[in-house]
Amino acid sequence: MKSFLRPCLLASMVIGGLATISSTAMATPSICDGVSGNLVSNCGFEGGTYSSTIGGNTNNSVPNNWLPSAGYDLEPSFNHTITAPPLVNSGTTALSIGNDDGQPVPTLSQTLTDVSGSTYNGSVYVLYGAAGTSDTNVFFDLSINGSDLVALNNTASGANTQYTFSFVGTGSDLLTLGGNTSPSEWYVDDVVVTGQAASTPPSVPEPGTLFLAGLGLLALAAGHRKAKKH
Repeated sequence: MKSFLRPCLLASMVIGGLATISSTAMATPSICDGVSGNLVSNCGFEGGTYSSTIGGNTNNSVPNNWLPSAGYDLEPSFNHTITAPPLVNSGTTALSIGNDDGQPVPTLSQTLTDVSGSTYNGSVYVLYGAAGTSDTNVFFDLSINGSDLVALNNTASGANTQYTFSFVGTGSDLLTLGGNTSPSEWYVDDVVVTGQAASTPPSVPEPGTLFLAGLGLLALAAGHRKAKKH
């Protein structure tokens, strides 16, 4: 079912945008790259790809800085970076992800180095390529350490939509994107995670500094006593 519907759905979305693939579009950066303090590397999937082989299956379109699962490598025609303008939220590239219902779930993961105890806010743009179809088994999840913070189903929009989330950092947190859908794929772009670093604790004075400060206080006290005698 997916092998027939996916090209049809993609073609219908791309026809109106083919003429817009130009040097102007190529020069447009991802909006997530301009977010100060974004912890996500290759957040807009503009940073190139590499090849991965898991379980005998090879996928030559794994975004740099992201780690694929066996499910991602299983179906390279579904799981890859894509440059079709209607599917890209910003920049020139987005992520296509989603095997058929019942297949191993394709995921991409990235470890975020953060500050334990600090609150982090995130956002992601997602477009459901089969919006309006009747697949009730479809899902897309964004999770931190296995806990779903964004969970979408077949009611998700067929236009790029921003979803937000938050979590408390542990010092090292695993960000994961994944999902399945038989009619088409999920299209993901501009993944952002930001937060405030913990405040720097006050420095502890060196022992020598404390000693000199003590001498200064003693001298001040002695001078005060002499002044009182006069």
